[in-house]
Amino acid sequence: MDGKKNKDVKVDNQIGELENGEELFEREFMSTPALIWRALRKHKLGMISLWVLIILYLCAIFADFISPMNPFNNHIKYRFAQPSKIYRKDIFTGERIGPHTYLYLLERDPVTYQSRYVEATHFDIIKALDPESGEFTTFELGAYNSTYGATVTDITYNFKNTLMAKTVDGEYIELTSSYKYDQNLIPLYYFDIYQSETKVSLTEEGLIDVNNSKFLVGEPILTNIDTRDFIIAEHKNNFRYGYKLADKEIVSIDTFTVLEEIDVYFDYLPVALTPSDLKAVNLKNYPIKFFIHSWDYKLFGLIPTDLHLFGVEKSLLPSISDYSSNDGIFYLWGSDQYGRDILSRIFFASRISLSIGLVGILLTFSIGILLGGVAGYFGGWIDEVLMRITEVLMSIPSLYLILTLSAVLPSNISPEIRYLLIVVILSFIGWPGMTRVIRGMTMGLKQTEFVEAAIALGYPPRKVIWNHLLPNTYTYVIVSATLSIPSYILGEASLSFLGVGITEPGASWGLMLSQAQDIEVMTNYPWVLIPGIFIFITVLAFNLFGDAIRDALDPRALGI
Repeated sequence: MDGKKNKDVKVDNQIGELENGEELFEREFMSTPALIWRALRKHKLGMISLWVLIILYLCAIFADFISPMNPFNNHIKYRFAQPSKIYRKDIFTGERIGPHTYLYLLERDPVTYQSRYVEATHFDIIKALDPESGEFTTFELGAYNSTYGATVTDITYNFKNTLMAKTVDGEYIELTSSYKYDQNLIPLYYFDIYQSETKVSLTEEGLIDVNNSKFLVGEPILTNIDTRDFIIAEHKNNFRYGYKLADKEIVSIDTFTVLEEIDVYFDYLPVALTPSDLKAVNLKNYPIKFFIHSWDYKLFGLIPTDLHLFGVEKSLLPSISDYSSNDGIFYLWGSDQYGRDILSRIFFASRISLSIGLVGILLTFSIGILLGGVAGYFGGWIDEVLMRITEVLMSIPSLYLILTLSAVLPSNISPEIRYLLIVVILSFIGWPGMTRVIRGMTMGLKQTEFVEAAIALGYPPRKVIWNHLLPNTYTYVIVSATLSIPSYILGEASLSFLGVGITEPGASWGLMLSQAQDIEVMTNYPWVLIPGIFIFITVLAFNLFGDAIRDALDPRALGI
């Protein structure tokens, strides 16, 4: 009977505690990790930062799979190419065919005289009158042609550019002509059907009838208009044709382009076609495909594969395709000075930029905790020697110390060894501060009753330090580590930016950002600054997450 009364009293007490304060109930029935997680979830910015960091580290782990291009493959003809424009509708027919892009052609801007990339296409299927047999035949790039008994390996074009002066009355006066031979690509703006709002329909074979385009049938197409006064005056003073414009009022100098010849290459001499021979063509675009087979790599360094999350097919044009790699040309975020895809480089660079903080913190804190615990526990001359060493190291400005240590690294070492040495250098300047803090905490904990009891029971110093002193500093260590990781990321970025850190062909965000040191590059090619955005996001995310961890480990937040 008394046991039943005691049980009822205990239940009443628990109910009273639940009514008076929910926190007491949770503290009694929730584990400490659960309380920490509950407090962490209340920090919205901390949770957002956690998910941002998780995504970044997943991108680093699966960098090979999610990279559309080989980050180490140079495409010099596409150096500093702007981000690829993505289309969803066919620009010629207006039909929705899914996301796709086009190749780039480097040409000189007629106004600024600077090199620029313009979107371009090419014929990959041609239905034309065969000059040999006199019958219509189909030439498909990369496919076997039964008429000639060989595979089509390349298709090139010859253009004629005519410079003409337009008078105020609309009359055109021909000035001079020039030719472009063996061109592999055709700029999109050459096609009047692309500029027109009226879209064309396709033939039964799915090709574009050449009669839909003046350019395809060999008529001149206006490709540039220059109305600048000094350009008009320059042409009027030209000794070769200036006399034609002497008494004329010129309003513009226009350029007209004509397609003169198409050369279809086999394994031997090409077959020459004229626009009058053409019946229908296919203007090639490059669909963006998911789970595409492209360049080879080893997943996790073990599994050989060529499967990638997304990308485009490799071009069959010999002047565009790279025999050393199977990746297609697709610059979602532009290219760098060597024609390498910035997006793919960012994914691969994150492996160094993100891991260097974790590895550096692990090494720094291991040294700092060990030496700080030893100095705080033993004191005496051991404490004096260690503290004087830390004071000497802390008196040297960290940036100069990093530069000094980095300058002595050999220039011919491999990127992997250089990475490890940079981690050691960054850790070398970080452990003195941690040692001093742990030493102070250890000296305070040494006076507590549970430590004195362990000593009185005859525990050896090693067990006292590892089992009683250092575990009570882990809360500070976790918070400090989270907040210190950004400094290691910034340290590596600074070294690579200054040229004494990660070197080519390696990749880190700081090394990629070093290309933006030139004001001309930064102004004309702003996409080279994208790695700096990733550094900013990562550092900000670690700082916000560190603040959230600090608040979550606060006893008041746990309801203790």
